[in-house]
Amino acid sequence: MSEEVIEQIREAFFGGLQPGDWLGTETELAERFGVSRITIRDAVRTLEARGIVDVKVGARGGLRIAEADQDRFIDALAVQLHLLGVTFTEVIEAQCAIEPLTASMAARQATDEQLRRVAATITAANEVIGDPAAFTERSLDFHIAVAEASGNRALHATLIAFTTVQKPKMAPRANERRARRVVKIHEEIYQAIADGDEERARTLMDDHVRSVRREHPETPLL
Repeated sequence: MSEEVIEQIREAFFGGLQPGDWLGTETELAERFGVSRITIRDAVRTLEARGIVDVKVGARGGLRIAEADQDRFIDALAVQLHLLGVTFTEVIEAQCAIEPLTASMAARQATDEQLRRVAATITAANEVIGDPAAFTERSLDFHIAVAEASGNRALHATLIAFTTVQKPKMAPRANERRARRVVKIHEEIYQAIADGDEERARTLMDDHVRSVRREHPETPLL
C-alpha cells in the first residue's frame, strides 16, 4: 500500500506540483488514500529520502513539496556513477558531448560576472602550476565555470558530478609541462567565449576534451 501512495504522490509531483506546495498532515493523507497512518509514514520516509517532500513535525506539522537542492542532485549522481563502475573514458565521452555545447552557449550569453569567474579560475590554476593536486582542482573549476556561464543548470550540475568522479584519476598526471599547456588552452577558450565567438569556443573545447581522452587510457573509477 505504501508503494501505491508513493507512486501517486510521485505522479502528482511530476504532474505539476511546485516547491512548497502543501500535501497535508499524516492524518489527512491517511484519510485521502484510505490507508493507515503507519502506511503513510512508510511512504513519507521514502519520499523524503528521494528529496520529493519535506516533513515538519509538531502540532502544525505536515508534508510539503521540498525545495530544490542542486547539491543533493550532484552528490546523488556522482555516487551512482561510482556505484555503476563508470570508467574514466565513459566520463570523458559524456564530456565530449556536453562541454563543447556549454562553451558555445557561454560565448553567446555569458555575463560580465560569469566571465570574471572563468578568468579567475585560470589565474588560480596558474598560481599552483607546480602542485598537481591543487592544479587539477583549479583546472576542473574552469570547466565548471564555463558550464555555469552557459546558463543551463542541468548541464552545469551534471558537469560538477562528472568532475567529482574524475579527480582521483587526473591529479597524478598533471605534471608541470602538461599544466602549462592546459593553462594556454584554457586561455584560448576563455578568449573565444569573451569575444562571443561561439564556433571557435565550441571547437577549442571539443579539441581540449578529446585530447584528455587520448592522453588518459581507460581506467575504472576506484
